[in-house]
Amino acid sequence: MKSRILLAVASAALLGACGDMVPDTEKLLDPATLAEQLPPEAQGVVTSYAGDLRGAAEAYKAEFGQLPASFAEVPSLADARAAAVNLIADGLGEQVPFASRETLEQAANGIVTAAEGRILDQMRTENAGNP
Repeated sequence: MKSRILLAVASAALLGACGDMVPDTEKLLDPATLAEQLPPEAQGVVTSYAGDLRGAAEAYKAEFGQLPASFAEVPSLADARAAAVNLIADGLGEQVPFASRETLEQAANGIVTAAEGRILDQMRTENAGNP
C-alpha cells in the first residue's frame, strides 16, 4: 500500500514537471520547424513538389484564366501530393523514430499544406502586376 502511494506521488510530480514542456511539444509539430529539420532527401522532395505546384498552377491559369483557389482544385497533383507526404513522413520518421506513422503523416501533411499556401501566395503576388 505504501509503495502505491509513493508511486502515485512520484507520478504526480513527474506529470507536473512535464506540464512545463507542452510548448516545446507544440514546436515539434509546427510545420515550419519540422521542415527546417528534414534530412536533405526530404527537403529535396519539398523543393521538387514546389516546382510541381508552380507548373500545375501555371497550367491551371492558362486553361481557366486565373490561379486556383487551392491546389485541391488541381486533380493532377493528387498523386504527387500523396508521394510528397509519404516521403516527407519517412524523412520525419528518421528524425523522430518514436512517433507513430499517423503522427508523421499528419506532420508531413502540414508541411505540404504550408508549402502549397506559400506557393499560391507567392504566385498571386507575382501575378498581381500581370493579370
